[in-house]
Amino acid sequence: MSIDAAALTGRGNYYEDFTVGDVYEHARGKTMEALENVLLTNLVLNTAQLHFNEDLAERVAAQKHRITFGGVTASLVIGLAMQDTGEQAVEEVALDQVRFRISVIHGDTLYAFTEVLGKNDSPDVLRGHREVGEVHFKHWGVNQRGETVFEGERRALIKKRSFTTTGLELEDEAAAPPARTRMKSVGSSRAGARAVVRMLPVAKKSVALKAVKPAAGGRKLKSVKTVNRAKPGKLLKLAKPSRVVKMVKPPKGQRPSGGKKRR
Repeated sequence: MSIDAAALTGRGNYYEDFTVGDVYEHARGKTMEALENVLLTNLVLNTAQLHFNEDLAERVAAQKHRITFGGVTASLVIGLAMQDTGEQAVEEVALDQVRFRISVIHGDTLYAFTEVLGKNDSPDVLRGHREVGEVHFKHWGVNQRGETVFEGERRALIKKRSFTTTGLELEDEAAAPPARTRMKSVGSSRAGARAVVRMLPVAKKSVALKAVKPAAGGRKLKSVKTVNRAKPGKLLKLAKPSRVVKMVKPPKGQRPSGGKKRR
């Protein structure tokens, strides 16, 4: 059974589809759970007690509650943006300008937005890849009150529509013979002592690569119907490019301006 890998990803998130100044409101929101915060905080050996000591947090934290570890907040917001900005990525290049504006506590629901800050497909940024381009994104996340909790900039190499793996196939080889060993005698420091024999493995032969000339026009991928894909994020337009949408506190029960309330 063969599967067309291209059918498993979106149709509108290749390098050519991104325009500098576009802003995306991503499709999903996610409520922060205690399990995510406490488990991941402990797994990475973060010893800051305000992330997992509820008794201490009730006594000293302004929120009177445990505070979510920033690494978890950043991962959640960027993860919400991945369907639109990461499905066609071949390499993550950089993540910087990270800022945590307001603390996140258990039970807060986060939504993600992305602005396209720049594009570059010059050979000096492609890091050896073919038919890709670098896209510079700015991600930010807001909570259910419309307050910005996280900001960060990310660079990734995104496939162009002409991207292909043709020419990268591994050449089939006959089954390699079993690994051989050679004997090495290690001298003793004391006369009359028995020599020690060490078994040294012989390195296996490297796998050869075979360049395959692509057919004229490239190989046409067979279309396969995509099943149960979530609706991609909504594309918003800014009046001025390369500018973050200003988040103002909305009336109680209302989503921030420009966003759609999710039920």
